[in-house]
Amino acid sequence: MPYLGRAFFLAKQLVDLWNLTYTENMIKNLWPPVKILVLVTLFCHLSACAETRAPDRFECLNRAIYAFNKKADRYIAKPAAQIYEGVLPKPVRQMVGNFFQNLSEVPNVANDLLQGQFSLARADTARFLLNSTWGIGGLFDVAEKGGIARHPQDFGITLAKWGYTDTTYVVLPLFGPSTVRDGFGKVATYYMGIPAHLKSVKWRNRLLGLYYIDTRASLLKAEPAIDEAVDEYIFVRDAYLQHRQFQINGNQDKKEESVSDRETKLEGPPE
Repeated sequence: MPYLGRAFFLAKQLVDLWNLTYTENMIKNLWPPVKILVLVTLFCHLSACAETRAPDRFECLNRAIYAFNKKADRYIAKPAAQIYEGVLPKPVRQMVGNFFQNLSEVPNVANDLLQGQFSLARADTARFLLNSTWGIGGLFDVAEKGGIARHPQDFGITLAKWGYTDTTYVVLPLFGPSTVRDGFGKVATYYMGIPAHLKSVKWRNRLLGLYYIDTRASLLKAEPAIDEAVDEYIFVRDAYLQHRQFQINGNQDKKEESVSDRETKLEGPPE
């Protein structure tokens, strides 16, 4: 697939951008917010700003990190995403997205099993096998066309299913909205996946670079809604928490029923 090779080449160029052309300029622009971030962190510690209401007990520090992330996004992530979107046509970007969604089925199955969701585990395993073979390594989502829907999972959801529901909202440097629980969950989910176990560090980093650029490009259309918010920090925080609440407490019974209805379709690839 020449387009996939082109996508990986573009990812390499964009990832190497930090170490080549704009390093000095990026550091120059990012250093002031870093200093501000350090000062605000000390202020928050001394003034005990963590005493504000849950689930955002660290709002003072979170807002400082949010401002730092916004600055970093302006000079690094967003330009890379815009180049990516401008160079690759939409069908190719869709194939790249499908490829990474297929890789995510591995931790999906692991978390299904940890949650005791065995019917979902069967369906997600079927998705991975179908898309990896008939979907040419996951470039095409033939399982979706066959009626086998995705069931996104991660270890943060698993922890919530196990009872870790009382968690605090945090903004992670460069990674954005999260919670204390989901922060640990991100690490565990990463090591459940395939990229973490690639022997070639170079190709692992290129793969992760392409993934983050593709993910950032998919969020470009959401920016106008964020920009129009009265307080974009609160808008992003509430949207994230509501989305996670839906993922954790969604209509699981309906999902289980839909999976049972589709089990007869798992005997072979869709026609």
